[in-house]
Amino acid sequence: MAGVEYTNITWNGTDMTFAGPEEKFGIKIQSARAPRTPEQSFSLIAGSIYIVGGIIGFFITGFGNFTEMTHHELFGIFMLNPYHNIVHITLGLLWLVAAFALTPAGTQGMNISIGGVYALATVLGFLGDLSVLSIPSGAAGDNFLHLVTALATLALGTELLSAAGGREPSPA
Repeated sequence: MAGVEYTNITWNGTDMTFAGPEEKFGIKIQSARAPRTPEQSFSLIAGSIYIVGGIIGFFITGFGNFTEMTHHELFGIFMLNPYHNIVHITLGLLWLVAAFALTPAGTQGMNISIGGVYALATVLGFLGDLSVLSIPSGAAGDNFLHLVTALATLALGTELLSAAGGREPSPA
C-alpha cells in the first residue's frame, strides 16, 4: 500500500486545529498602541491595589501558619494569613493581564470572572466557609470588602454602566 494518496478525502472539523487564540476563543492579545478602555483602566487600578495589599499582608503575617485562622489584621479590619495574601496577589495579577494584554472584550470577560469569584467569596465568607483564608463568618470587614469588590468589578469592569449611560459598546 505504499504510495497511496488520499486526495479524495475531506478532513471535516480540522479547520480549528492550527488556529490561533483569536480564532479559537475570540480573544487576542492587545496591541501596545490601542487606547485603554474604562474597563481596562479599572482592571489596572484594581489589580495594582490588590497586589500591593497582598504584598503588605506578607509584612504583617510572615510566612507561618499558612492556612490557619490567625489574628493578623490589615488596617485593623481585614483578617489575613499567607494564603489569603497569595490569593489577592494572584487575582491582582489576573487583573493586570486583563489591563495590559487582553482586548476590551477579553478584559470584560476577565472582570466578569473575577467579579463572580468575589461574589462567591462574599457568600462563603458570610456563611463562615473561608476560614482557610482567615476570614471570619458574619459581618467581618473582609466579607464587606469582597462584596464591594464584586459589585465594583461587575459594574465598572464591564460595560454595565457604559451601556446604561448611552455609550456605544467597545468593539471586540
